[in-house]
Amino acid sequence: MSLSDIGKVCTFSSTKAKVTLHGEPVRGAEVTRITKFKDTVTDVTSTDDSGAFSFPANFSRSAKKFLPMEIVITQQIVVNYQGESYEIWANGKMNSEEDSELGGLPIDLSCELTEEPRTFRSSGSLILTNCHWDKE
Repeated sequence: MSLSDIGKVCTFSSTKAKVTLHGEPVRGAEVTRITKFKDTVTDVTSTDDSGAFSFPANFSRSAKKFLPMEIVITQQIVVNYQGESYEIWANGKMNSEEDSELGGLPIDLSCELTEEPRTFRSSGSLILTNCHWDKE
């Protein structure tokens, strides 16, 4: 661990996804990622012609990482498309390490907006999503 890693908390790991609606790519949709830890951080991007988007990992510094207390980071991804809003990811991340959301797997999702959200337990937290990933 380098000095620059002291107190470093990954609040949302690098994320990429492909979004479809009735099996067709969702082009030009606005995608918002919201992270709540010490502060609320909001990132916005758009899907490309293949329905894909990505966000880099998000980090914060906190002494909580070294204290005997639980860390809870609220994560949300919302897709806005043709006047409709779809929450495709809701999670209470409880681990400060990168790629801990899916038990060490990178967040690489396929999301069909017509699917009903389901819950998935990983690394002690409960994810609500309508997305799928490898080795699920």
